[in-house]
Amino acid sequence: MKRYLFQLNNTYNNEKPFYEIDSLPNSDVVKVYIFGGRSDFAPNGMGSIYIYLELRDELTPRNVFYNLQRILNLIYLETGSSTYYREIPLNGLSNFDEIYTTFGASKYFDGATSYHGITPEPNHILRVQQLITLINKVNENEFMKFDNSLNTYVWALELRELPNPHLKFTLYMTLLLSSIEQLSSSPSNCDFHDPCPKCQRELSHHVKGQGQRQALENLIRHLLTGAGVEDGVKRVSLLYGKLRSSFLHSGNLYGGEKDGGFLEGVENDTELLEDELNIILLVRKLLEQFLVKGSQ
Repeated sequence: MKRYLFQLNNTYNNEKPFYEIDSLPNSDVVKVYIFGGRSDFAPNGMGSIYIYLELRDELTPRNVFYNLQRILNLIYLETGSSTYYREIPLNGLSNFDEIYTTFGASKYFDGATSYHGITPEPNHILRVQQLITLINKVNENEFMKFDNSLNTYVWALELRELPNPHLKFTLYMTLLLSSIEQLSSSPSNCDFHDPCPKCQRELSHHVKGQGQRQALENLIRHLLTGAGVEDGVKRVSLLYGKLRSSFLHSGNLYGGEKDGGFLEGVENDTELLEDELNIILLVRKLLEQFLVKGSQ
């Protein structure tokens, strides 16, 4: 049995000091515990998130995604905080009780404060367990669609930390749209590459039948209900047009990336930030509801 302990660079804030989490499909995980551990950086004396893993085999670069990164992705989805981590030496500690006694934080819950930005709901780790319960109910194809889409979503959020605002906004909004696309029922593709009717260069693929924009709208209407449906359709449709208009063929995402792209002419970034936040929340909700619908 191989044992590992990781400390994440974010604050633990849950009603219980630790949670035992079910293992994910296609992993070597025997046990997973997520707990509030001692921290030098968490505010107000709070603990940070620790992950304790028991694996059948050694953790390697080849299997780290299946055994650790998937768990990190789910935490990222439910906390909204980046999950950069460092491995903590166990120094002979051989079980979770010993590890929690050594590393557990004295303060792990502050119900009056949210430490996780876009996700103010409490008990994030319990929500991770709820998602894993749903994952274990869906079929393999639905799981892989969710898994790929979630990973794209996480990459999008990580890109937000790039220093160039034009580059990072273009890249992560593209990936957020891609995350939604991966959950949708994609239109069928022709077996041949069709030439562009204007310049006769060969296109990367030729979509026939229902277009991708309609597939995105269908997905939103299938997974969501209430007042947010039309707003979600409107936002994604607008984003699709900006990103897809000439990107695959000419490399122009918005027709003006070299001149500012999304940010061209923006004097007050309040609306831009609100749109960004709403798209992130929309993708998060779609990912959660995709599992709910698929497990029924």
